[in-house]
Amino acid sequence: MKISCTFLLILIISVPFFKVHSQTIRGSILDKTSKETLSGATIYLDGTTISAITDGDGNFTLNTRGNNATLVISFIGYATFRLENPLQFVNKTLRVLLEKESIDLDEVVIGKGPFTRKEMLEVFREQFLGTSRSGKSCKILNEQDIILRYDLANNTLHASARNPLKIKNNYLGYEVSFDLTELVVQYVSKSLRKHDQIQSLFSGTTFYKDIAKNKNADKRRKETFYGSATHLTHTIANNTWEKEKIRLFVGGLQTNPGIYFQISDSLDWKKVKLIKEPQAEVRKVKTEKNDKGQVVLIETEEYELKPTNLNVLYQKDKQSFIEFREKVFFVDKNGNYNPVFALGFGGYIGTLKAGDMLPIDYYETIKTSKKVQK
Repeated sequence: MKISCTFLLILIISVPFFKVHSQTIRGSILDKTSKETLSGATIYLDGTTISAITDGDGNFTLNTRGNNATLVISFIGYATFRLENPLQFVNKTLRVLLEKESIDLDEVVIGKGPFTRKEMLEVFREQFLGTSRSGKSCKILNEQDIILRYDLANNTLHASARNPLKIKNNYLGYEVSFDLTELVVQYVSKSLRKHDQIQSLFSGTTFYKDIAKNKNADKRRKETFYGSATHLTHTIANNTWEKEKIRLFVGGLQTNPGIYFQISDSLDWKKVKLIKEPQAEVRKVKTEKNDKGQVVLIETEEYELKPTNLNVLYQKDKQSFIEFREKVFFVDKNGNYNPVFALGFGGYIGTLKAGDMLPIDYYETIKTSKKVQK
């Protein structure tokens, strides 16, 4: 199935009565072909609780609160529109023309695959929502919109969605709209078994609605944040390891983070550079044949340095490791890092999925809480 995702954006000159320091973006949403206004379209900043709805004339006003996350415009039956760096359009009016989605029926694969939809959907829930207490509490309200297929050529499960997934997360107290771009789970062979997985990745944009009814959700959100990838990258960028109770290990030995990370300022971001590849001492091995002619490995008394991962430990139980796919990445004031695939995680952080995700500005809540405690 092929979804058309083209769009057209027209920018009109700035409106003179806007204040210079305004944080508001205004605009109108229309159908590209008919030029009719679209009432009820959703406009939001990716990963936040900041949103707006177009009125009867297709107009909207969005207070960004200074947040520069990707601006997303979603309307059922139309291709989702995304705008990077939206703060550059403050003091201007946007006129966005959305194009209707089209399905290329020539690319619809007809025939029975190796696995049933029920089997693939079970894997999707596990790899998308996760198996933590929070992940298991999540319920996708429109699973009928999930498109699943298994590619036998490379033993990979692919998933996408016709419409944003509506997720109710009772544990963290959020309703999440997740516009899934794609989920990919790769296996070593034709399989859906967890121990045959090579890697699992998903991407998309999110909008959060707070539905918490009591303070239990606040406690759970904090517990979810601490020890997460966002908490870790914020700690790396600000060199607050001791304060955040995170320790760094190489080859089983605690080490000084300053040996591995160089931190510098880059506009509103912290630039993090891996300046030393982690290595650990391991015993050399030699091969010998036993009495049966079988080749066996024998450890020697000699040691050699071999590449390894950096391991981190939060408190006493949340242990993770980091895989650096890029040597340089950037971290914002809330701990969000870019590019998003610069880092890979295993261990505790590797188990966290969409069911454990928090709004990208959640750290502001942590800071406010700390100020109140003082």
